[in-house]
Amino acid sequence: MVLEQVIKHVAKNGAENGAKNGAKNGAKNAIKNGKPPARILKKADYEGNAGGYKGFGRFKADMAVVADQRNGLQKPQFRDQNGDLHYHQFNGEGRNSEFIHRDKKNGRKLARDKDAAQQTKPEVNKKKEFYKNRAQELDSEVHHIAPIKSLKFLFDGLSDADSYKLIEYFEKKGYFIGNDPRNGIGVNKEQHKQIHNVLYKENGLFPKNRKSLKDYSLSQRLDFADLIMNEIEQATSLINGLLYNRSDIHKSHVAAFDI
Repeated sequence: MVLEQVIKHVAKNGAENGAKNGAKNGAKNAIKNGKPPARILKKADYEGNAGGYKGFGRFKADMAVVADQRNGLQKPQFRDQNGDLHYHQFNGEGRNSEFIHRDKKNGRKLARDKDAAQQTKPEVNKKKEFYKNRAQELDSEVHHIAPIKSLKFLFDGLSDADSYKLIEYFEKKGYFIGNDPRNGIGVNKEQHKQIHNVLYKENGLFPKNRKSLKDYSLSQRLDFADLIMNEIEQATSLINGLLYNRSDIHKSHVAAFDI
């Protein structure tokens, strides 16, 4: 019970930390890239048609996007009354434009990735919720603790049924992979870069050049799965050290997320 409270505290602090640092780092990175940060506009002020634009009745949000791009800015994002960020997508002349929740759009794209889908239970992947714990700030991202590309060797050549069994092997031991939100942790861009540098460059975790196991049976792959679990433990400890200045929290924030 105490451990679960600690883990939930870590997850909560992670989201708050990402939100607090997101805006500051977003501005810094955007200026470095030559453009000021995107504006965040109140969604309610940009719903409906602008009217009178060459007879097309273009949406107000379309006009805001066009205006910002012409002024050399990034595309604006729109915050709703719940505080969530949205993109406004122009679907071509004669078709209605639409607001799309930023994280749902990103989640749909991720769910279509073949390797990510193979490493995720279908009932989880179809929810497209990997980004559900992402801070609603411009500079927020989500890091895959067990990287999709690094686990590809483990799933190569497996049938859908055996892939499911392998995912369950991880889960029965308390580990989550693929697009499961419990395999993600909310960070800002600068933190994300630091994590990649420390995990992959400095510590050599999750190499992407491991030999494919496509000729191995499911049972023959389990020792390799145990190796990945060990790397997840190491990665979690290092991430906790970077984000929270501590490395003694087992499996980070996993228990805080209810799928």
